[in-house]
Amino acid sequence: MKILLLLFFFVPVVVSAQISSKLNIDLFRQLQEVEPHLYAATLVPVLVKGNPSKVEEIVREADENFKYAVNNIASVQISLATVVTLLNSSEVSRLEYRKSEYKKLSFYEDSVMLTNNNVIDVHAGGGNLPYPFKGEGVLLGVIDDGFEYNHPDFQQADSTTRIVNLWDQNSSNSSFFESFYGYGASWINSDIDNLYCSQIPGTHGSHVMGTAGGNARASGKYMGVAPLSDLACVKINEGSGFLNSFVDAVHYLFSKADDRNQPCAINSSVGTYSGGHDAKDLYSQLIDNMLTAKSGRALIQAAGNARQYDFHLGVDLNNNSSKVWFDRHNAALKTHFFLYADTADFNKVDFSFQLIDPVTYQLKGQTISFNVLQDFTFNGSVAYLSQLLWYDITGNPVTLEIYVDQYENAYEFYFSITSVADLGNWQFSTSGMGKYDIWSGLSTIGTSNIFNNINVPDYVNPDNEQTIVGYWTCSDKVVSVASYQNRDSMVNYSGATVPLLTPGYPKHGISFFSSVGPSRTGLLKPDITASGGQVMSASTISFLSNTGNPYLDEDGWHVSNRGTSMSAPIVAGAVILYLECKPFADVNDIKLAINNSAAYDSYVLQPVFAVPNIHWGYGKLDVYELVKSCIYYGCTDTNAINFNPFATVDDSSCFVISRTLELAENNSELSCYPNPFFDHTTVDYALSPGIPADNIVLEVYNSLGQLIFEKKLYSPEGSVKLNVENAGSASYWLLLKNNGKLINRKMIARR
Repeated sequence: MKILLLLFFFVPVVVSAQISSKLNIDLFRQLQEVEPHLYAATLVPVLVKGNPSKVEEIVREADENFKYAVNNIASVQISLATVVTLLNSSEVSRLEYRKSEYKKLSFYEDSVMLTNNNVIDVHAGGGNLPYPFKGEGVLLGVIDDGFEYNHPDFQQADSTTRIVNLWDQNSSNSSFFESFYGYGASWINSDIDNLYCSQIPGTHGSHVMGTAGGNARASGKYMGVAPLSDLACVKINEGSGFLNSFVDAVHYLFSKADDRNQPCAINSSVGTYSGGHDAKDLYSQLIDNMLTAKSGRALIQAAGNARQYDFHLGVDLNNNSSKVWFDRHNAALKTHFFLYADTADFNKVDFSFQLIDPVTYQLKGQTISFNVLQDFTFNGSVAYLSQLLWYDITGNPVTLEIYVDQYENAYEFYFSITSVADLGNWQFSTSGMGKYDIWSGLSTIGTSNIFNNINVPDYVNPDNEQTIVGYWTCSDKVVSVASYQNRDSMVNYSGATVPLLTPGYPKHGISFFSSVGPSRTGLLKPDITASGGQVMSASTISFLSNTGNPYLDEDGWHVSNRGTSMSAPIVAGAVILYLECKPFADVNDIKLAINNSAAYDSYVLQPVFAVPNIHWGYGKLDVYELVKSCIYYGCTDTNAINFNPFATVDDSSCFVISRTLELAENNSELSCYPNPFFDHTTVDYALSPGIPADNIVLEVYNSLGQLIFEKKLYSPEGSVKLNVENAGSASYWLLLKNNGKLINRKMIARR
């Protein structure tokens, strides 16, 4: 059969030459598929990296929706015409719009759940805890498919709602239009109590929120981990704009927490298995920006339920060859998949396609061999190649399309071979030096399945490793959660005992569905494991009305469900308790505390005799040890000389010099470097204009409130060297006074 090799490149816009692509493949294809005269009428949700002021100026000049920016990444809803304008701006470095298949991360307590995750003593204030922790004063955010706001577990004792904010991104209720983000409808607690909320509840989101924060009001059982937390939730847009809607949801929830001056932990039990699994995309970067913008924030993400699917292929070439077969996506009439690699790892790799007879294994046709540096041109846009391979016997074309996006020193390839007729199996062959990863599967990503155990030389089998959810799940700022088996049975509404275990996966062992890490870059994932294998929690009122459901609890208010969707909210609830104790904790503190407090047993060590590992992360969540680790005794009175901003529990040691000594309103400067220090440090001061320098005194107090140093200052600015080598304290207060009145103070510490 004769092969026609017709190559051409197509770039729809002119942009300045640069090494990295300025837009991603899906956005490039959107520009390809829409006629240019329709650009102005075609709206897409886009993330834009660059100068946010310039981006806002361009978007508002087009009278389109600039939603917000965090650091150098903005979320906008714009036309393709404005996409072209932004592409041609020298102050914009990257635009992304990605179509992604949304997944709920569950399958079809709980005193068992609370026991397995060591929560009981935390709720009771037992052990070494000074008092109970139940999440009071902290906002629990949940992003999911909808929420049963009428469930008693989400209400106060007087039947008013605990939900302070609810945004339904899918709603068309114009009376409560969410104007800031430009879509959906949102309600506050009084709207819910007054029956104005029109959000249609979801069974999955209700279960998830109950696991994290249910208060057991319905029947006195199946309390969540943070039962006194305030609740805020977003019913997510499940369409092709899921990724953009998700980052908007994160921004919404953190903004609501800021409005209430509360720390906030967000649970996500939704996600997508697509993407490069490296957190290099703008969605992940924007979420990282939000998480690190201030302390008291966390995002907890279900790691995925793909343990039983071999849809990952990892190839490491060392001057050798590899082959892999893909099946045909019959509905789409094509074989297609994505490939990801670091640029340094793929520049020396050659690749090609062969059409193979699935019965005889005979070669029916092949393409030329390609190399990304030799055969693809990058001029700031996506490199695109199209080949007409041949015409089949019915006269229909068989075409190969290759898209290459180069960004953050990595490649993303999209390969598509379209044919009306099913001609056979396509083999993807590579050779040379380098490595790459492919994630592909109809049930997980919506692309072609990878064949397993094909008896040809150099064939590489797919595996179930690195099968965690993609994008922000693979960020080092996000807590990604695996699942182990929680319970083995339940008594249902009809009084029957229902077995819940999966054969071969014992109680307290890893769940059969729990996805395996690490990320593509080798970052350890998942981070931690909680008991998501069969958890009892809330559901929707309509779902609960089906009394014949075998998984409906005997109380009629709760159902059993399983998945990392159920393990993630256990961790989210635990982080809420940690933030109740330590509201100023940042993402690094939270992750370190979770990892350091994790428990491990023979199950954790069974797959790999080491912790951490790619199945369990750092082990099993231990909520008591986590909360206990935040207990730091010290003076918590901000008026005291020995106030310790890091203390979480007051130890009655506060020393107040004078309750009448108030800080003067002025701009006098007081600083110390280094701080913390060993034995010596230097204090710099500068008086604000108008303060005479004839009665200025610098005082130093130790943590007991004892004066250990005093010096009269004669200049309006200067430096003072301090030697506290023998002072015997770890922390000190510097006081700058004028005529006995405190004009500035600063806490310093010794290493």
